[in-house]
Amino acid sequence: MSPRQKARLIFSLALLLLISSGIATSFSIVGLVNSTKWVAHTYDVKQSISKIESVFALAGRTRARFVAAGDASAREQYNSAITLLQSELQDAERDISDNPVQRENVARLQLLINKRIEVFTSSINTYTSGKTDPDEQLLFNAQSLQLADDSNQVMSAMQDEEDRLLVERLRVSDRLFKVTVAVLSAMFLSSLILIVVHYRMLTAEGAKREESEENARRVSAQLLRVQDHERRRFSRELHDGLGQTLAVVKWTLSSLLEKHPDDPSISECVKSVDEAILGTRTISHLLHPPLLDEAGFESAARWFVEGFSQRSGIPVSLTIQDAGRLPRSVELALFRVLQESLTNIHKHSKSPRAEVSLRPDRANVILRVKDFGDGVPEETLENFVHSGTRVGVGLAGMRERIREQGGQFRIDSNGAGTTIEVSLPRAGRPSFESEFTDTSIA
Repeated sequence: MSPRQKARLIFSLALLLLISSGIATSFSIVGLVNSTKWVAHTYDVKQSISKIESVFALAGRTRARFVAAGDASAREQYNSAITLLQSELQDAERDISDNPVQRENVARLQLLINKRIEVFTSSINTYTSGKTDPDEQLLFNAQSLQLADDSNQVMSAMQDEEDRLLVERLRVSDRLFKVTVAVLSAMFLSSLILIVVHYRMLTAEGAKREESEENARRVSAQLLRVQDHERRRFSRELHDGLGQTLAVVKWTLSSLLEKHPDDPSISECVKSVDEAILGTRTISHLLHPPLLDEAGFESAARWFVEGFSQRSGIPVSLTIQDAGRLPRSVELALFRVLQESLTNIHKHSKSPRAEVSLRPDRANVILRVKDFGDGVPEETLENFVHSGTRVGVGLAGMRERIREQGGQFRIDSNGAGTTIEVSLPRAGRPSFESEFTDTSIA
């Protein structure tokens, strides 16, 4: 399995764990919510039982006060308490409808309360009839106390049942909470570990990719240096080899022409050899101008711009502010950018003219080449600038040269023309200069 496939697998597992933890959390939360509702329901039932007990006691007190003093307000309070008591009984019956044990208890409690209400009613009716007998009221009180004891026992049993349910439901809620925390913690830690492993794999993959890209840039820069070295060697070979051979041929033909001045074929051969010598010298200097080594970038640039204008018919204005002699690597990079830029203008831009300028500042030298042609298509330029897609080998080579020197390469283009601007440190890079050391062309 490749590292990329491993990274995808680990990421998929981490994502699956996160989704599973979300589902498990949802179920756990639902269980916790339901458990909490049942706990709250138990408290509601206990409170309802307490209210029944409280209202029942109130009814007994107001009945006793009415029978003892004939207080009309006590009679009204008694009637209100009985009405409230019936309402509380209905609420309790509804709340415990899910529990058979409590339904039975409520039924017994309802029966006892009805009997006690009958005793209260009989006591009140006897008192209001005016035939009050203290012994009879004592009997009513004794019956009421007995029924109250029985009712209290039933309500106590109901409270005990709710206490039992409360303990059980709290235990279930606590267990659900612990399970939820354990599941979430395990899945979170597992996901975190997988994410960390995935991150480390991505980091390692990114480091390898960066190393590969850096190696590719080094290879590209090395190829450019080899190319420059080969150009310099070919230029010297043309100058010293073919150039010298043509010079000997010209000298021989010139000697023949002196002996046979009227022979037109010899004269034509001399003329052809002169053109060959000029062409050889031009090609040699274009491959690597000797002025670049001998006099520096400014002289080589003026020579090249002048020759370019003559060959292409495109006038070029050249403005160079004195920067002094620069390291050979910097001068070579500037000259190759100038050479490639003007070549592109001639081949592609259809520009009527061009402008070249070089200006130094304290730390850098800035070369700017501008044309007034058709420009580079916007989409193509965007791809080149942002994603590195090549517009052409020339532009890519220029950018690589400048990057190798630690400089900056910028290209702007629209319908009014294209501008290439490079900025190079004046100090250059010694490692670049030291490689492929070669003698200048004489």
